Amino acid sequence: MINGVGGLLGARVARRLCDEDGVAVLGLSRCEPPAPVGRAEWLVARLSGLQLVELLQAEQVDTVIHLDFAGADSPGEGHEAAVQQNVLGTMELLGACAKAGVSQVVIRSHSGVYGASPLNPALIDEGRPIARRGLSGLLRDMAEVEVFVAEFAAQHPDLRIATLRMAHMVGGWSPLMEYFAQPSPRTIIGFDPSLQLLHIDDAVEAVALAALARCSGAFNLAADDAICISQAIRLSGQQPMPTFEGMIVPSATIGDRSKLRPWPLDMAFLRHGCIIDTRRARDELGWAPAHSAADMIRAAQQLDGRDGADRASSEAALRTFLSRRR
Repeated sequence: MINGVGGLLGARVARRLCDEDGVAVLGLSRCEPPAPVGRAEWLVARLSGLQLVELLQAEQVDTVIHLDFAGADSPGEGHEAAVQQNVLGTMELLGACAKAGVSQVVIRSHSGVYGASPLNPALIDEGRPIARRGLSGLLRDMAEVEVFVAEFAAQHPDLRIATLRMAHMVGGWSPLMEYFAQPSPRTIIGFDPSLQLLHIDDAVEAVALAALARCSGAFNLAADDAICISQAIRLSGQQPMPTFEGMIVPSATIGDRSKLRPWPLDMAFLRHGCIIDTRRARDELGWAPAHSAADMIRAAQQLDGRDGADRASSEAALRTFLSRRR
C-alpha cells in the first residue's frame, strides 16, 4: 500500500511497482492521483487509526510505503495541519501497521534532517545523528518523525522500517526550483555552499527497490554531483544577488506561489553545506542515480519550470479517470 498516492512521487511509484510480477498495489491518498498509477487500485479517504488497521488486514498488506507529507510535493496547508499530517499521521500509521501485522514500512525523509553546519563532514553517512535543533517547517517535522521511527523500531523488532533521506527533489512542484527561477535570487554575502538534488525518476526507483529489497534502516539518496547555489542559479538563467543576511527573510508561507520566496529552507543552508554519502543505497539496494544535478536544473530551466512528461501523464490520468467515472 502506498500512503500518498495523491502526490506525483506516489503515483509514479505505484506505476513502477505495477511492472513487478506478483505485486498488487493499493494506493491511499487525500486526493486523486495526479498521474497514471498503472493497474493499482486507489482509495481517496482520510482514515482513522482503526480504519487503517481494518484496511491493512482486509487487503493483507505486507509492505506500506509512506510518502504523505504536507509540503513535500505540493503547496502545504497551515502549520498545525502540516504537523498533524506529517508527525501525528506517521505515528498513527506506524501503530496501525504494527497492529495489522505489516512486515515492512518504507518512509520518505529528507537529507536536510542532518542540518547545515560548519562541523558537518565532507560526506555525511547514515550513521551521523540527525539535527535536534535549528530546523523548521517540513525538515523539523521529518526530523521529529525520524526520532519517533527510531524509538518505534526498537520497540517493534519484527517490523522492518526503511527511511529514505532524499536530497531536494526535482520534478513536479518544488519550492527550491521556484527560488532558482526568481529574478536575482538572494544569497548571503561571503557564503556559497554546495547542495545536492535528486531527480524524481531516481527517487521512484529508490522507493521501489527499498520496498522490494526487504531492508531496514536509513538510506541517503542524491545525484552523484553537488552544485554551488550560485552555479545552480546561473544554470537557471538568473544571476545571484549577494545580500546581507539580516535582509533575507525566510518564507513562512511555503506553498503560496503568489509571493516570491527568497529562500525556502532554513537560513543555515544558505551558509553551510549538507552533502550526503549514498554508498549504502548503492551497495544494499543496487540503486544508482541516472541524472546529474546540473542536467536537472538545465532541463527545468528549458521547460520554464514545467515538466512536459508530467503534462502528458496528467492528460492520460484525466482520460483514465473520466473513463472510470463513466
